[in-house]
Amino acid sequence: MAKRSRWFNTPGDRPLTLRALRGRVVLVDFWTYSCINCLRTLPYLTAWDRRYRRDGLTIVGVHSPEFPFEKDAGNVEEAIERNDIEYPVAQDNDLATWSAYGNQYWPAEYFIDARGRVRFAHFGEGEYGEKEKAIRELLAETGDAPNGGRSHISAVTPSPGVTTPETYLGAARAERFTNPMLSPGSHDFGAPRPPPPDNFAYRGRWRIGFDSATAEGGTLDLAFGARRVYLVLGSPGHSRRMRVLLDGRPIPDSLAGADVHHGVVTVSAQRLYSLVDLPKVEHRTLRLLPEPGVTGYAFTFG
Repeated sequence: MAKRSRWFNTPGDRPLTLRALRGRVVLVDFWTYSCINCLRTLPYLTAWDRRYRRDGLTIVGVHSPEFPFEKDAGNVEEAIERNDIEYPVAQDNDLATWSAYGNQYWPAEYFIDARGRVRFAHFGEGEYGEKEKAIRELLAETGDAPNGGRSHISAVTPSPGVTTPETYLGAARAERFTNPMLSPGSHDFGAPRPPPPDNFAYRGRWRIGFDSATAEGGTLDLAFGARRVYLVLGSPGHSRRMRVLLDGRPIPDSLAGADVHHGVVTVSAQRLYSLVDLPKVEHRTLRLLPEPGVTGYAFTFG
């Protein structure tokens, strides 16, 4: 692990090293707290930590930020508490550990045996049975084979049939924006036509950054094909509200994500917000009406 990382959930928040962990099986998990793929993996990691720590497993979460606000130690600490993470977590703000592993993915897991050798790696979600099998096999090699069966874990999984990919709002990666000429700065986008499937459109005034967009009196339309819709949001300085319309009407509580109440999201902390939770994958339209000052970063879907 990079020596300059800040650590959480270790004695005195002191750093760990693979040399000091020699003799234990180590699972290194690269994650970032606003990534839905990472968040859906966390229930498995926390369950394996509880199940196998006494048998010789150490899980180390390496928090490797995608957005600038994810470098804030307070934000990371809040995410650790919100997701009930009790295993050690290192901040990797300069991506030194990420680069040392040659990693390119969120999430990514590296399974290291008691002699310090990487024996298995997996990128992305899924294959949880194979991952737990690898943990048990590596522990058995140490002579401390786990007693009992495998873990029984309940977690949200991606829905089959999702058509809309991850969608960024800033100028640097706005591939799904209806106008290909998106550039940084304050713009009045007027009242464009509804976006085609799997695309979004700004309406009215927005301040566009390289990795984000901040409302200045405008709205945002999204045509999606998914069951669940998430959006990374923040509200610098103080909390602000954002109305959520589904197919032109206030989204009912029965179809709203966990962060929407009576058709409104209160945006405060910089994190992933759950906006839509349908019974199945559907093709619908979403209109967001944020108060000026609300900042959006990226949509993800499930």
